[in-house]
Amino acid sequence: MNDLLAKIQQDFGKVRKLGNGNSLYQIISNEVIIYFRYSKILPSGKSTKAFYGLRNEELKLMQASKSFICFVWDNETSPILFPFSHFEAHLNENASLAYDDHYKVTILFNPTGTILAIPNVGKFSIDSFYSLSELYNIQSKNIIIPEISHSKMQSIIGVIGMKKGFDIWIPASDRLALDYAILTNEKMRSQLPFYNNEILDVICEIDVIWLENTKPVSFFEVEHSTPIYSGLLRFNDVFLTVADTNNFNIVAESERETKFVKEIQRPTFRQNKLNEKVAFLNYENVYRWFLNTVDYQI
Repeated sequence: MNDLLAKIQQDFGKVRKLGNGNSLYQIISNEVIIYFRYSKILPSGKSTKAFYGLRNEELKLMQASKSFICFVWDNETSPILFPFSHFEAHLNENASLAYDDHYKVTILFNPTGTILAIPNVGKFSIDSFYSLSELYNIQSKNIIIPEISHSKMQSIIGVIGMKKGFDIWIPASDRLALDYAILTNEKMRSQLPFYNNEILDVICEIDVIWLENTKPVSFFEVEHSTPIYSGLLRFNDVFLTVADTNNFNIVAESERETKFVKEIQRPTFRQNKLNEKVAFLNYENVYRWFLNTVDYQI
């Protein structure tokens, strides 16, 4: 944390401490507030995870300001700078305070991506928030988010998967509309591994699947205009039928996040714990994740 503070002061000037603790600081030159949170890393199967407590008293000081939560951990090479506004949107919904006046959150570092889990709310992709780059983007708006169609988003997710070393599946009926200026056929599967007829018709229509050998490791449904609930039902069928599937993602415009949170907390998804397996990714974050992966814009 001290190294990060030194870097911020070098680039933006002096900071001042806010509140009674030693975690909340404001950059004087642009009035941006940064809340530093640290955790040790713990093993979790093939992944790792970190647990954080967000103190309610300090979160209140961040309201109505340009603010970020800066997550750091053991031996981190790049912190996660998460916009507080993204978390604040859920404070008055299902997020609940623990007995010690903290909101408890978990970051999951998976081979398929980094996820922020908020109890009773949902899971959200945060791969686009690595590094301190968002601080510089406040002053230099050099990242232009293009208009993204359903097929463009499929192409972007496909590229990210390929760059991570996975093969990808995209339904045959969608392939003519893909953006082959960024996507190649090199790692695109022409057929899926064998599944019984009960689930094959469902799984082959999922918008994007990342595969490692014969194992599907991540599923994506791009809900450009279709109901989020229909994507969740498709995931539910796969989750109940295909063994060892635990990474599902709804991709949609940011204004549909509230709808996702409402739908994923339906009793049917809570009972079988699908709500613990599905993350929400908005278009802007996926596009920034893509930029971090390929180092060029489209």
